[in-house]
Amino acid sequence: MYYDTLNSEQQISFLIKPIIEVLQEAGGQLERSEIRDRISEKDEHIAEFEQKLYTSIKTGNQYKKFDFKFNFALKELSYVGFLVYEKYKPLVTLTAKGSALDLDNFDVKTEVREKAAIYWEEKASKNKNKDKVVNVEDEFEDDIKSNEDDILDDVKVKLQSAIANMTPKKFEQFSRALLTKMGVQFTDKGIKVSNDGGIDGYGYHMDDDDFRTTRVVIQCKRYNTAPVSEPDINQFLGAMNKFQADYGVFITNSRFTNAARIAAREGTPITLIDGNDLIRLIIKYELFITPITTYVLDEFYNEE
Repeated sequence: MYYDTLNSEQQISFLIKPIIEVLQEAGGQLERSEIRDRISEKDEHIAEFEQKLYTSIKTGNQYKKFDFKFNFALKELSYVGFLVYEKYKPLVTLTAKGSALDLDNFDVKTEVREKAAIYWEEKASKNKNKDKVVNVEDEFEDDIKSNEDDILDDVKVKLQSAIANMTPKKFEQFSRALLTKMGVQFTDKGIKVSNDGGIDGYGYHMDDDDFRTTRVVIQCKRYNTAPVSEPDINQFLGAMNKFQADYGVFITNSRFTNAARIAAREGTPITLIDGNDLIRLIIKYELFITPITTYVLDEFYNEE
C-alpha cells in the first residue's frame, strides 16, 4: 500500500492540503465524516489508507492509523488558525484565513507543519518541567484522542472488523436486514436470483411523502482486499435493466474506485454504500447493536 511507504510525518502532511481543499469547495464547513469521504473520493491512496485496519502489537486490537493521522492533521490546521472545531462536535469550519488560502501556492511544510511543531515542542517541554517520564509520540497521540470529536471510533473499527469476517452469505442477509430497516420490502424473488447477474435482493420501497412505490434491487460485495471497480458497476447496471428496477443499491464493506463512482452516476440511478456509509447506517438504525449512554468530563475537572 502506498501509504505504508511513507513515514509518519509524510502521512500527516499528505492529508493537510486535501482537507483544506474539500472545505473550500463546500463553502467552508463540513462534518468530519464528510471530510473523510470527500478526501477519499479525491485520492485513491487516501481512500485505501482510510479503510485499512492494523493490529496493535501491544494489545492485539485492531485500529485505523488513518484516524490518528487525520485527527493530527486537523489539530495542526486548528493550531495555525486555518480551521476551528469544538471538542466532541462533528462540525469543522474554515476560518477567514483558511478560506482565503491559495492552494496553488500553498506549502504544507512551511505554512502548517513547521509552525505547528512549536505547539508540540511546548507540550514536550511542559511535560519535562513536570518531571514526567513520557514517550513524546504517545503523549501527542493522547492529546489528539482527548480532543477528537468522533468518540465512536473504537466501535466503528470493531464493526468494520466484524463485517469483514462475515461470510458472503451472511453479508447478503445483513445487507437485506439494513435495507429493510430503511423501508425496503423484499420479495422471495430477491432471494431466488441471488446468483443471477449481480442481483442479491429485489423489493419495493414506498415513499411516505408522495405514496410512490419504486422497484429496487441490491448487490452486495464483501471485499476485504480490493475496491469495487467500474466493471462491477456495469454488470450491476445490466442486471438492473433486466429486472426493470427504478434504482439500485450497491453495498460493500470496502470502497468504490473513482471510475466506479462515475459509472454509477450514469444511466439508471445507483445508490452506493461503502464501508464508512455502512457503519454510519448501522449506528443510525441501531442494527444488531445496543446503544449505551455515557458521559465525558469537561476540562474543568482536569484543571489544577
